[in-house]
Amino acid sequence: MRRLSCLCLFIILFLAVMSSGCVQPSKTSAVETAIQTPVTTPPVVATTDMPKSLTFVVSKTEKTVNVTYTGGPDAADLLALKIRIDNQDTSVIERTVPEPAPGNPILFYYMGLADPVVVNIIGTFKGGYQQTVLMYYF
Repeated sequence: MRRLSCLCLFIILFLAVMSSGCVQPSKTSAVETAIQTPVTTPPVVATTDMPKSLTFVVSKTEKTVNVTYTGGPDAADLLALKIRIDNQDTSVIERTVPEPAPGNPILFYYMGLADPVVVNIIGTFKGGYQQTVLMYYF
């Protein structure tokens, strides 16, 4: 009787294990997963934009910094200018000028003495191309 109950218990456990399935993935399922989720690398995008050229006049007075955009060979493609002035006291002044017109001065007024160190001008051109077009040191 005891043998019969042990045999029944063994059969029940055997059937339970067989019906639950294998817990380790087979090699076939790993291959199928790899096929379903291929690894792709982004395409390399080469830019064809050549360096742009614009002209400026930058000057400083006791209380102002004057940046005048004067045109240049790539003026027709210019959409905006972003002007950043880094000062001796570590403060930064930034201004974006949409659709700048040649000859119009862009003035930066200071409360105290003007203390610029560098003026960095970034041009935005048709097609979204951006480039530093002037780095002026005082």
